[in-house]
Amino acid sequence: MGIAAVALIAAVHDPQNLMLSCGVPPPMVVWHGDRVIDSRGALETVVRHAVELEDDYDDIAPTVAALTASGDTALVPRLREALDRFLDEGNFYGRDLIAQVLAGIEGVAALPVLLRASARDLGDDQDSLQAEVIELLHADRATSRGVARDFATAETSELRRVGLWALGFVVEVQDVELLAAAVTDTDPEIRSMAVGSLPDPAGNDWAFGALVLALRDLNEQVRVSAASALGYTGRVDAVAPLVAHAADPTPRVRSMIAYALGRLGSHEATPALQRLLHDPDRHVREGAAEALGSVGGPAAVDTLLALAADQNPELRVQAAKALAQAADSDPRVAPQLTMLAGDGEAAVRAATLSGLAGAGGRPSHGEHLLAELVDDPDPMVRQRVAVVARHVAPDAAPDILHRYTRDPDQTVRRLAATELDRLTNPTAA
Repeated sequence: MGIAAVALIAAVHDPQNLMLSCGVPPPMVVWHGDRVIDSRGALETVVRHAVELEDDYDDIAPTVAALTASGDTALVPRLREALDRFLDEGNFYGRDLIAQVLAGIEGVAALPVLLRASARDLGDDQDSLQAEVIELLHADRATSRGVARDFATAETSELRRVGLWALGFVVEVQDVELLAAAVTDTDPEIRSMAVGSLPDPAGNDWAFGALVLALRDLNEQVRVSAASALGYTGRVDAVAPLVAHAADPTPRVRSMIAYALGRLGSHEATPALQRLLHDPDRHVREGAAEALGSVGGPAAVDTLLALAADQNPELRVQAAKALAQAADSDPRVAPQLTMLAGDGEAAVRAATLSGLAGAGGRPSHGEHLLAELVDDPDPMVRQRVAVVARHVAPDAAPDILHRYTRDPDQTVRRLAATELDRLTNPTAA
């Protein structure tokens, strides 16, 4: 008997040898708990689970985890085939399971496939898929950036959108030219995405100029994104273009402009914010009041003090939320907050607490005002005390919250239990 015949007989008795002799790679085995399984069979189990949905995710999770960690690149063609199937069928659950395994096995090499999958709208929020993509982007920024740039200049809008989104996580200053061009794209979603992905406009005049240009965009969301981004630049020269568009026809844009001006904190914004206090939209008015508190200065505080003395409780609520921002910079604020904390309207007293909690740092008189309201007769106020106690008076918060677990109001008791848990487990907050 020749050597070839002996080898063939041996292969028949050993399936793995037989597969090798026919040019077919044997299945890799992976650990599933305390036992070894066939990776190809495990993958088919996952695919079947995603199609039939007869079991809970907890039942299939160990198998998915084992495949993800297997490193079995022989599975990639079948994984991509399954991914295409689930995309065509609109099965985002199956898409996410396969994407997890692909990302685990291929690493950043799976990024183009997952970005193409993300470009397919299956009607879900894509939280799981995007989490996998973001992890790959951070794992190898240089390679990922090249992939993202390729997608950002692709032929179709769908691919350009997902490319610009991905580029935002790995963007470099060299990408400004590409993004500035995208700000003029015919697709408004792409223009909005480009605005959000621009690298630090605080120190880049080209990026800053693209944001200012975007304030004139025909699309409302693009203008909202541009106003928001300008508010985070910290640049004084961002105030003028924002003020120039404070009369935007859309309330959402005007509201964001008020917020952005508050973040910039320049006194030059005060006149525009004072005008927005009379805006027909309630959200714009509230945003303008809070922004005046952030801006501070005599003129802004004058305006807020006038609101605090108004007969309209809605205006006093706005003042109560905003004044705490200026509490440590203007001596007139502290006594006014004390008056608001004793206001006859429970909504005003509660708003005073919200303002104290939202103020940067801890206003020196915050703990005193909180103590005054701990036993307020209105459940709304005690509920607000429960929520803000650990921010305004962290030393006193445990005693207050323990007391509140026996409060007559069910909501106060529930909030106190939640806040106590956050004190005990800060990472859960």
